[in-house]
Amino acid sequence: MAPGADASPGADGGPTGMWVLGYYSGFGASLPVGEIDWTGLSHLAIAFYLPDAQGNIDESISRGSAGPALARSLVAAAHAAGKKVLASFGGAGSQPMWQGATSAAHLAAFEGHVEALVSSYGFDGVDLDWEPFDPGDHAALLELAKDLRAKLPAAILTMPVGCENNNAPDDLSFFATLAPYVDRLNLMSYGLSGAWQGWKSWHSSPLHWNADTATPIAIDSSVDDYAKAGVPPGKIGVGSGFYGECYSSPVSGPDQPLGGATVVAGDGSMSYANILSGYYSASARKWDTTAMVPYLTFATAQGQQACTYVTYEDEQSIAAKGAYARSRGLGGVIIWTINEGYVASAPAGQRNPLLVAMRMAFLQ
Repeated sequence: MAPGADASPGADGGPTGMWVLGYYSGFGASLPVGEIDWTGLSHLAIAFYLPDAQGNIDESISRGSAGPALARSLVAAAHAAGKKVLASFGGAGSQPMWQGATSAAHLAAFEGHVEALVSSYGFDGVDLDWEPFDPGDHAALLELAKDLRAKLPAAILTMPVGCENNNAPDDLSFFATLAPYVDRLNLMSYGLSGAWQGWKSWHSSPLHWNADTATPIAIDSSVDDYAKAGVPPGKIGVGSGFYGECYSSPVSGPDQPLGGATVVAGDGSMSYANILSGYYSASARKWDTTAMVPYLTFATAQGQQACTYVTYEDEQSIAAKGAYARSRGLGGVIIWTINEGYVASAPAGQRNPLLVAMRMAFLQ
């Protein structure tokens, strides 16, 4: 297989050729393996395998001694459903681990451990979640990607990457250099709202920008930036968060001055399942026709987190992302995390509504 080429896009991603790569987090493993709706996925990434500064790998995926057995059951279930499975390495704050593992002293040992892990579990590929990622890391990552492509020529190789702040865009030319060695560069386009200096309230995963410099981030502008830098659109994936973010008073919607408000809850506590059970009502739901995402607005603080504004994703916004990805010829979507979209209280067969939406938007 040529560097970075898709061996069989149709078989991997369904009739559209696009991928739906869902992350399953060991630390949030509330989703039983038998409850995963595989029809809404083309790929699964098991998170996270942690390198250390000497090039060793922690295989516990934050589940202690139960981690390896859980991972093997996920691989078996995915393969039985005809899906591909990746080992995701790193995660938030993993930069020092990556820098040690890819140093000249330890790179060969680390690559050997990666090969052994892929072989032992039957993984179809590797996801390199190097966070944060700075220009000083470029040479080490490129060498790692080249080596893994040579050592594991049939393997899928992906990397999640950041979205771009329109007020201060980065030089993304490195990713055009990396692109021939990977199958996808996937935007982590979720968790994009925050109570940051100079910002107004914004959406967690806005598809389009409203041109306000106080809300300077969105998916479409970030896709534009990577494409202009030379990354082929078919190798760019967008991101979808199966969680939302909660602002405190006085913010009650997007694009408002913060007035002292903060984001008081997000990934984990504001899972889609928790939003449905603790915050959602038809009267509170609104739709942003520019950003193409829903939100909940409250006149008084609601729920355990005392939210007055909840930004999140639902079936309608996923449909909009799928239509956008098709129109741009993109490579698909990643999900953080499929665990958080599992609605245990729903009737059997209706517990993964966002995965159903993913199937309809990206895979059919």
